[in-house]
Amino acid sequence: MNQQSATTTTTEDAGRYGLPQHALQRIAEAVTLAEAKTSAEIRVVVTRAPLVQHPFFSILWASLAALVLPWLIVLAYPMPALSALALQSMLFVILAAALLMPGMAEKAVPRLALKAAARNAAIETFLSYGIPQTAGRTGILIFAAARERLVEVVADDAAHGPLGAAAWRDICDAVAARAREGSLAEGLVAGVEKAGELLAGPLPRKPDDRNEIPNHVVVL
Repeated sequence: MNQQSATTTTTEDAGRYGLPQHALQRIAEAVTLAEAKTSAEIRVVVTRAPLVQHPFFSILWASLAALVLPWLIVLAYPMPALSALALQSMLFVILAAALLMPGMAEKAVPRLALKAAARNAAIETFLSYGIPQTAGRTGILIFAAARERLVEVVADDAAHGPLGAAAWRDICDAVAARAREGSLAEGLVAGVEKAGELLAGPLPRKPDDRNEIPNHVVVL
């Protein structure tokens, strides 16, 4: 199993993220056409839920700011230690309350942490949807975190072996290029089409191939 990631710049939602029913159907049709060229199995999953849902980073930034900023103030305006500690406490409460507000908590999460969370979520999804259970170990997952604008590709051994990480990067780039133009759905169609092109060479469709994984898009 191997994985590649990329950042997109989409701004929509299964309404808001540009994924109404007709868009989901178009992606599913793209999967069907791509799999007509290859024995590989392609699964598309989109999650709209936040990848990081706990307040750890909001509390972390508030704590660091409350630890450092009051002592900078003390250097300029000397005050008793108890007053400095009271200032620290007050600053922590104010900053923590602000950073825990809806919308702010998500912005407090560093991009590297989001990418790590996207990788973990993609691997968990890959396993939970049984993609490694295909007969030829040829399954790949295109996983999009719509809220965070991240795309991950996870590939099983038989798909990854002949292609390598560069292929999954190309798929991520195909999604990102269209998503930057404002459509996650079009990006996913482009990513699926790219996957079909890349996989058709080393894993051509065989006469006895059967569809082992449903082609519809999973929206979480």
